[in-house]
Amino acid sequence: MKLYRTLFAVFMLALLLAPLIALPSKGGDAAEESGDPTAATKSESAEPTRGKAEETVQVLLHDTKQVVTVPVEEYLIGVLACEMSPTFHEEALKAQAVVSHTFLLRKQKEQTASPDPDLNGADLSDDAARHQGYLTAEGRKQKWGDKAESYEARLKKAVRAVIDEQITYDGEPIIAAFHAVNGGQTLSAKQVWGGEIAYLQSVKSPGDKLSPDCTKTLALTEQEFAARAAALEGCKLEGDAKGWVGKIDADKSGFVKSITVGGISCGGQTFKTAMGLRSNVFTFEYRNATFFFTTVGYGHGVGMSQYGADYMARQGKKWDEIIRHYYTGAEIEKL
Repeated sequence: MKLYRTLFAVFMLALLLAPLIALPSKGGDAAEESGDPTAATKSESAEPTRGKAEETVQVLLHDTKQVVTVPVEEYLIGVLACEMSPTFHEEALKAQAVVSHTFLLRKQKEQTASPDPDLNGADLSDDAARHQGYLTAEGRKQKWGDKAESYEARLKKAVRAVIDEQITYDGEPIIAAFHAVNGGQTLSAKQVWGGEIAYLQSVKSPGDKLSPDCTKTLALTEQEFAARAAALEGCKLEGDAKGWVGKIDADKSGFVKSITVGGISCGGQTFKTAMGLRSNVFTFEYRNATFFFTTVGYGHGVGMSQYGADYMARQGKKWDEIIRHYYTGAEIEKL
């Protein structure tokens, strides 16, 4: 009798537990959505945390001058789509998402304190030359074609993993500067912009040297050079073209601080913009009636290198390690 009662109890307990064992895990949908069959077993949640995905940002579309309001999650996916290749390592994508979110948070604070009338009430522009780029959902589909679904899922997963993170210094969102690639060493804010910023120091970025885009040469005919030099105030190109470009003042990293052209001395950044050069780190040569500029890197060279971040991630570094490397002494905090 005692044995019968024991077996009956075990049988009833099994009936009670069966429905629970049959239930799918909560991460099942997320694994299917992201295309990653292992997502459900990972410790990171595929769902946005702390409600940050539901917060919104107002973006000025510089082509149409229209201000659109989009969720922060959508905005960050659109920024990654514009600013970084979806094929980059997921840890590099996460790092870029945190950097871009921090960039947004700082701009929102600046707009609250002192609104920029040119933004028409928006938090920031989608003009990459002014703030950071952003692609709408439709723009992403057009850019990616038949890979749109997989790329969208990949970027969404990266954004959701870090959407409640920001980079701070002294409790405030940092100036989250980033660039495409450099020559193996980032530049400091003081080198490029003239002012010291504690967390924007020059650091090694050795992976950048492996990039096929690290070094490029731009060749300009005398006519092309003259047309671009016309943007330099006070520049007068006279006599033999061989003498149009004079002294170049560069530091030991190759960063051009100033250059003499057409009888005037102008800043390296001003000259870079006028000539359409890829970076301020360049060398010059004139031969066969042609001006040759060989640039190293792409962008201003300050803060996180996107190519360098991808290289670090492929060497096993996590997104937070990448951020701490490129932003000296900065903290990573929950929102």
